[in-house]
Amino acid sequence: MNQTTTALAELLEINQRLGDAESAADKGFFRSLLHERFTMRRPGGALSSRDEFVAGLTVGAHRRTTMLALELHGSHRATARCRVDKWTLAEPEAVQSFDNLRVFIHEGGRWQLLTWLAEPC
Repeated sequence: MNQTTTALAELLEINQRLGDAESAADKGFFRSLLHERFTMRRPGGALSSRDEFVAGLTVGAHRRTTMLALELHGSHRATARCRVDKWTLAEPEAVQSFDNLRVFIHEGGRWQLLTWLAEPC
């Protein structure tokens, strides 16, 4: 496998795992993945830092991720765009859908999520 193929495979796996990790409130996964200067723009417009995001994780909702685009920008930058559908077991028919844009950097031998922008579809 060449470096581009390996990087895309790693990023695809990370993006597919994000929904399950968020649904399970997997703080260890996110502490490892999120860059120290991570910022998330929530669908309502609020910004969250790495520590705020991790502290706010709760178990409850289920998520399904559909990848729309994954691009490398050189060897140390990448963007991922996906649609995330979110629902609870109590109301499985009340699905919320979000358009997510994620910016990754390759630092310290691994991919880290630097920015995550989410807005309703």
